Amino acid sequence: MVKQAKIENILISSGVDAICALLERIPNIQISRVLPEQHLASGYRLDARIDFSHDGIRYALVMEIKSDGAPRHVRSAVYKHESYMAHMHKSDQQDDDRLFIPMVVSSYLSPRSRSICLDHNVAYLDLFGNAHLVFGPVYIERSVPDKPKSETRALRSLFTPRAGAILRVLLRTPTRAWRVSDLAEAANASLGHVSKVRKALIDREWVEIRKDGLVLVQPDALLKSWRENYLQPTAHYINGYTVLHGDDLRARLSESLKPGPQTPRAICASNSAAQWFAPYVRGDRHSFYTDESGAQVLTKALQLTHAALGANVTLRIPNDETLFEDAAEPVPGIFCSNPVVTYLDLWNGNDRDREAADHLAARCFPWL
Repeated sequence: MVKQAKIENILISSGVDAICALLERIPNIQISRVLPEQHLASGYRLDARIDFSHDGIRYALVMEIKSDGAPRHVRSAVYKHESYMAHMHKSDQQDDDRLFIPMVVSSYLSPRSRSICLDHNVAYLDLFGNAHLVFGPVYIERSVPDKPKSETRALRSLFTPRAGAILRVLLRTPTRAWRVSDLAEAANASLGHVSKVRKALIDREWVEIRKDGLVLVQPDALLKSWRENYLQPTAHYINGYTVLHGDDLRARLSESLKPGPQTPRAICASNSAAQWFAPYVRGDRHSFYTDESGAQVLTKALQLTHAALGANVTLRIPNDETLFEDAAEPVPGIFCSNPVVTYLDLWNGNDRDREAADHLAARCFPWL
């Protein structure tokens, strides 16, 4: 608690300094006072306040400073500002003709968090460089395209293999309400892991907690963020050449593909999987996720020969076993990587792959 309080005090001090530096760059600004934390009547508390004047008009910049700038916490700060503003307008505490400017400050505010502030006419500033402040004739809008490494790490931790299995269950039926225990069973994950993922999704407002359970309300935001932070599974690659095609190839695959849970395991991947979900452009390359035993089965079934150049088959042996656990069977006997995995692999490929990803999304994810 003491350490957290120290961190918050440092953030408040840094936030106030950053706002003062921003204001001081505006011509004809006069900062009259900077007030620290204030406890007001009716239980209202301000983290900080800066009084200033510009062109003869007096303003009060009132701040909610959040150590965590996730959308859920920002929305809470915005609602608190609205309540405080309403209270000030009704009370005798309103300062003469001073105009109040509500502001949210944090170490980092994501585009979603910034959008929440804009929707409620609340100014914002983060210590990463993003800012929005409007008063009188002054309009300041500053946006930094990058995000801090800590934010990237947080997103990557949300999209780890085991967490990804939980997310794929949610994306399969976005409108379904899930109890934690049911979601853990469906994703073959621990209750602790599901609870951790649940908290991260709540903070980003991608899910809602309802009476009957957890509901994914922003599947598009989740999938878009995932594709931007996607890391293809670590895998060992085997390339080869097969002369099989058409019905002969399909017959061999129907006999050889198997999702698990026991070995051997082999499923179609990438474009080879997409062709069964939503045919786009039929290529001459074939991709598969397999385990070691599955690679041996496919090598024999497809009569693969070594090809230093001109290979048309790629076997990927991934470390992520969840890829086999929720494989799909779009047609009898043909097992493919989950549509979400297929989409992510394609979207992070070349331009033609991304076109195939968009085509797949139109068929499988109409809400995207």
